[in-house]
Amino acid sequence: MSVVILSHKKLSYRWLRFAVTGIEELDRQHQELLDRMNELKAILTTGAQQETIHQKLLELRQAFEDHFADEDQRMSSSGYGEMAAHVKAHRAFLEGPLLKTITDSEGQVGYDLGALIDWEASHISRFDRPLAEFLAS
Repeated sequence: MSVVILSHKKLSYRWLRFAVTGIEELDRQHQELLDRMNELKAILTTGAQQETIHQKLLELRQAFEDHFADEDQRMSSSGYGEMAAHVKAHRAFLEGPLLKTITDSEGQVGYDLGALIDWEASHISRFDRPLAEFLAS
């Protein structure tokens, strides 16, 4: 499979204010996830070996698992009423492929890193911000 980046609009993704939850540790973890996604994008665009890409994907998946475990623990210990839906979103994400493979108009197969960034932004907005508001109250 050719390794190309599809659906990217910028050379790197940066931390945006929409992602701030107000909980320092969660925000730090979100920044780390974004940094890891930028690292992955960098190696994909330079044509890295499949083994290197696979290792970065494993590291990124582990970072997501660690982050989700932290959020799950926070929800459980606080009695968060929306925990079931939030945990379900985490599990659904982890059960699927971390990066979607897609084929461009020229028939090249690659990874859609933009979809991963979009998922993370949507998840933060839909699930993490309400959790942060609950934890702060």
